[in-house]
Amino acid sequence: MILSIALTQFVFLSLGILSVNVLLKAAGYAANVAETFPAFSVWMATQSLWLFTLPLGWVTFAGLCLHIGKEPFSEMAARVTGVALAVAIFAAYFTAAFLLL
Repeated sequence: MILSIALTQFVFLSLGILSVNVLLKAAGYAANVAETFPAFSVWMATQSLWLFTLPLGWVTFAGLCLHIGKEPFSEMAARVTGVALAVAIFAAYFTAAFLLL
């Protein structure tokens, strides 16, 4: 279950990065005209590689939860935070892409 949540986070992040960058390039984005585009979308596109640390950090947290196994670091806590992070990634990139339409 932990592996599937981690893969879902990475897939949402990768597809979000791809979609926001494609929409920005299609709209004629250039560094000198960045202020004409939504700031959130531009930030998500320019800082996208740093956002890969979120799922990596969660995988580390989930591994620690599996190793410790006691409250509040149980497997259920890892699942809940992982699903919440996946939903947050999806919502952030959906919002960034929607602002560009």
